[in-house]
Amino acid sequence: MTQAALIQTLSIEAGAIAAFGRALADEREAIKRQDFQALTDLLGKKMELAQALTRATAAREAQMIALKLRVGAGGLLIGGPLEPGVAEAWRKVVFFAHKARDANELNGAIVNAHLEFTQEAIQVLRQGGAGPNEMYGRNGKASATAGCVSLAAG
Repeated sequence: MTQAALIQTLSIEAGAIAAFGRALADEREAIKRQDFQALTDLLGKKMELAQALTRATAAREAQMIALKLRVGAGGLLIGGPLEPGVAEAWRKVVFFAHKARDANELNGAIVNAHLEFTQEAIQVLRQGGAGPNEMYGRNGKASATAGCVSLAAG
């Protein structure tokens, strides 16, 4: 096993992570557009990309073990002298991994915000007719007590 082979594997892994990050960006745009068909399509694409990333990571880890390298504190490669190309390729992997993690967390926050809003809206609608200030009754019709204001003077 050579460090040149590791550089090639790290490049493949960085590409896989970057592709996954692009899929997360596409997902965020689909969420903004409320394009549920695109979200469904992206789910399949993300699964394929995740599988490719898993294979790339497993190959890299096996090569690192063979070269007696490991990831130390702060994400640095340790265990022996490194060719400059290895360090540069590793920095790309770490960079794209951080970007993908941040994109995933942002998408999760957006989805959670939408979910909370939807749950609150459902709760309001389910309580319809339960009190004097409710807008809709259980039959779905406007409550007579929900802030009735007469528009006619008389």
